[in-house]
Amino acid sequence: MSTKHAILGVLMQCPSHGYRIKKIFAPFISKDGLNDGQIYPTLTQLEKEKLVRKELVHQEKSPNKKTYSITDLGREEFLRWLTGPDDETDPVKYDFFMQYSFLRKCNFFEHLSLDERVAKLESQIEAAQQKILEYERIREEMRERNLSEYKLKIVEFGIETQRLRIRWATDLLAAEHGKNRRSRVVKMQARPKNPQVTERSTSSRGTRKPMGKEG
Repeated sequence: MSTKHAILGVLMQCPSHGYRIKKIFAPFISKDGLNDGQIYPTLTQLEKEKLVRKELVHQEKSPNKKTYSITDLGREEFLRWLTGPDDETDPVKYDFFMQYSFLRKCNFFEHLSLDERVAKLESQIEAAQQKILEYERIREEMRERNLSEYKLKIVEFGIETQRLRIRWATDLLAAEHGKNRRSRVVKMQARPKNPQVTERSTSSRGTRKPMGKEG
C-alpha cells in the first residue's frame, strides 16, 4: 500500500492533521512506521494534485494546526485505487521470504551447529507467541472502539500468520531434535567395546572344561 493512498484512506473517514494520520496508519505501512519526512511531503504533493485541501486552524496557546480534508477528486482517486487491481498481488515471487527476515538466515542454517539451530528456532516460537498476545490486545482495543469488522479481520489474519509461523518452527525443531537423537545413537554404536571385558570373556571361554570329561 502506498503512502499516498493510505493518507487518502484516512481522510475518507474525516479531516485530519499529519500527526493523527501517522498514528493511525503507521503500523500498516512499514516496520518502522511513518515519519514526518514521508507524511508531509506526500500531503504537499496531494495538495498540489488537488486531491486534498489544507486548512489552518487557529490555536491560542500553540502554533496553528494544519488540517487536511479530501476533495472530490481525491475521493475519485482513492476509489479508483480501492476498486482496481493495484497492490492486490506482490510482484516478488517469494514475497513471504522478503516479509520474514528470519528466513534469510534459515537459508544458511547448514553453517550452524545443531544447538545453535535449535536455539534460534525456539527463539522464533517465543517471539511469535508474544506477537499473538500483542495482536490479541490490539484486537480487544479495536472492539472497544467499535471499529469495522474488516479492520478486526486484518488483525486476525496477523494472528493466524503467527500461529502458522509457530507450527512451521515447531515442525522444524522436532526434525532437529530427531537429528540429535540419531546422532547420539550413531555415536553409541561407533563407540569401541571395552578391551578388558573382551579379553576377560575370551579368556574365560578358553579355560572352560568340556562337560563330561572331568578328571
